[in-house]
Parts: sequence; structure tokens; C-alpha cells
Amino acid sequence: MGLSHRIAFRIYAAARRAQRRSALLPLTPASLAFLKPIRQHTHQPTLRLRLLGVALLLLLLVVPLTTRPHLQEGARQVCGAGGAALLTACVVWLYNIHATMDDQHPGGWRWQGEERDGATRDNDGWKQLGKRVLLRVTRRYLALEVAYLKMKNLTNLVNQLVFFSLCERLLMRQQKLASLYTLIFFGVVAYCVSYIKELVEREDWTMYVNIARTSNVRHLAMSTTKIALEWTKAVTFIITVVFMLLVFGLEEGLKDYSPTPVYLFITVVYFTLTEKVFTDMIGNWIDNRKLRVFESLESLYWPALLLTSHVLMSSLLTFMCIFTGSFRIVLLSSFTNIRVKYRELRDNYLVPLRLALATLSAYRVATQSEVQQHDDVCAVCLTPMTSARVTPCQHFFHADCLRRCLRESYKCPICQYNLSQAASARTS
Repeated sequence: MGLSHRIAFRIYAAARRAQRRSALLPLTPASLAFLKPIRQHTHQPTLRLRLLGVALLLLLLVVPLTTRPHLQEGARQVCGAGGAALLTACVVWLYNIHATMDDQHPGGWRWQGEERDGATRDNDGWKQLGKRVLLRVTRRYLALEVAYLKMKNLTNLVNQLVFFSLCERLLMRQQKLASLYTLIFFGVVAYCVSYIKELVEREDWTMYVNIARTSNVRHLAMSTTKIALEWTKAVTFIITVVFMLLVFGLEEGLKDYSPTPVYLFITVVYFTLTEKVFTDMIGNWIDNRKLRVFESLESLYWPALLLTSHVLMSSLLTFMCIFTGSFRIVLLSSFTNIRVKYRELRDNYLVPLRLALATLSAYRVATQSEVQQHDDVCAVCLTPMTSARVTPCQHFFHADCLRRCLRESYKCPICQYNLSQAASARTS
């Protein structure tokens, strides 16, 4: 007996044993519920190609209609019918994943491993199908949000463009592409500000790169690359500024773009609150002010306030755009500027802020007179204190410094007093 005959015989014997086991030990409906339904690939690859060809043909027929003003209404109706057909096909395809056709009962569907014994079993099958479809759609939707949030630069750019488009629908309906022009102009201004900020904050002005910090030997390739890069930045900055001055100096350059003061004010505020170079500058200024209301938790309060302002401004303009009939931009803004922003606010800032405040709630806030009488620096960061939290051992710390220390161990950084017992006694 050859190798192929032995393999075929073993496969046949295994199939016979499985058939006998299934005949002797039938599965109960409760156990069958945990088994995944098996899909039978009854469709042919040529069917997919035909469906794809029909979809492309419909697309080629619909796209030219959208360019003609008197046929746009018909194109919308065709697109609506196509969308409904596509949705129906998707539902049928999802159902085909979880169910198979029963040859013995051609009049209906059956679940793999179950028999159709009544309307109750059918209703349960449809309920299970609905739950599975909703669960999978929810998982794909949440995975899409996570992937979208990871692309920070793209997310920020899309948010700004969508917000500017909302302002355009409300305040500048007659001027097309005004939002794109505004975003390009603001992006150029942000680049110039970031380059000037880099020049102001630079400490090392040497144009050469040494092999090591303790060595005076210069690396030729790295030094050449650094010189070329710095000169490229400088030339780009000069060209950008010159072209901006030319555009503002020539009246013909702005004849098709005349934004209103209200539009400029709203877009400037939103762009300032979303662009990284400006938010970093404002955040550093707030951090240096050491406002008492923040209790040295500016790293948590400032991003939370920033994203809250984004969500509120986008929600207001999105609600106002509903009355203009721009439903596509409303749906897009509801996802990119409201839903995704709120999830980022909740997961990255609100939850950590609540945990930090809950951790610090066991330690009282020092009064202004106590801080002035103490007149000392924080033992953790060695900076002056305008607000502080007092431990049971009567030591003063910044709220953020105390939170970071408690994240490592529940002991006082100065006297090593066990703070967990005092916190539990205070809560009890």
C-alpha cells in the first residue's frame, strides 16, 4: 500500500469514527450553542467578479451625473438606491457568514447543528445573529477609532479642516474652498512661529557634530548633513515670509477670498487651541504661573480644558449646521470632532484626573496662611509652593509631586511615615 492510499484510509477511518460518535452521543442544544456555525462556501469566485463589475459600472454611470447641475437630483436618488442595495447586500452577506442553506428545507435558513422545530428557534437564531453582527460592528468601529486616534497629526488636520468647513457653511456660503485657504494660511503662520520659537530656544549654535561629547573630532558626514538641513530651514522660512508679504501686498491675490471678521475670529481661536506649537506655548505659560486653582496639576487640567473647549465649540457649530441642510458635514463632524475628541478626553485625561483627585482627597489642602508660614520649597521638585497638600505627618508637598510619590509607594518622602494607614483611618 502506497503512502497516498494509507493517508486516504486514515482519513476515511477518522471520518467513520466521528460519524459513529455523533450517532452514539448526540449533542444537546445547550452545547450546540457554544459551537461556532460553519459556513459553506457555496458561492463561486466568478460571482464576486460579476458583482464587482456591476458596482464599477454603476459608479461610472453615476459620477458624470454629479457634474451637471440639472441632473444632481437624479444622481442623488440613484446614489440613495445604490446605498440601500449595498446595505441590503451587506446584511445578506453577514447572515451568510453565520448561517447555511438547508437542503432538506429549501424554504428557509437553518443554523449549523440545529433543526428548525418552530418559530421560537427561528426567533432565537435571528436574535443571536443580531447580537453577533452588532458585536462585530462595534468592535470594528472601536478599532477604527483607536487607529484614528493614534495618527495625531492626521487627526488634528482633519479636525481643523472639518471645523473650518462648518464655519464656512454658516458664515461664508458664497465662497467655496474658503476653509481650505484659511487652513493653508494658518499652517504657514504656524510653521513660521515654530521656526522662530526654535531659534529663540536654541542653546547650541555650533554647526558641527562631534563624534562624542568628550571628543573634539568632528563627524564629517553628520556635520555636512546638519549644515545643509539648517540652511534649508532658513531658506524655506525666508521664501515663506516673502510669499506671504506678496500675497498680502497684491490686491488680486485675495480677490476671491474675503473672510468676515466673525469667521476669522472663530477660526483663529480654534486653530490656536488645536495647533501644537500654540498649545505648548500656552501650556508652558500656565505652568509657569502656578495658579492656585490647579494645585500644580496643570499637566492634567490643561489638556482636559483644551479638549473640552474643542468638543463644545464643535458641538455648537454642528448643531447650528443642522438647520442649513449640510448633513454630510454634520455626520462627519459628529465622528471626527465630537465622538473621537470626547473619547480621547475621557480615556486620556478625565479618568486619570479623577483618579488623581481621588488619591489626593485623603490629604487636606493647605491654607494660604499655612503656605506663607511654611515658606519653603517642595522637598520633591525643589520649587516654591503657592499651594500644597498636607500629609498626616505635617509635611507640605505639591499635589502633583505627592501624587507621583504615592504612585511609587505609600510612604512620606521625608520621614517615611506610612501614609496608607492614615488614609484608611481617615476614610473610615
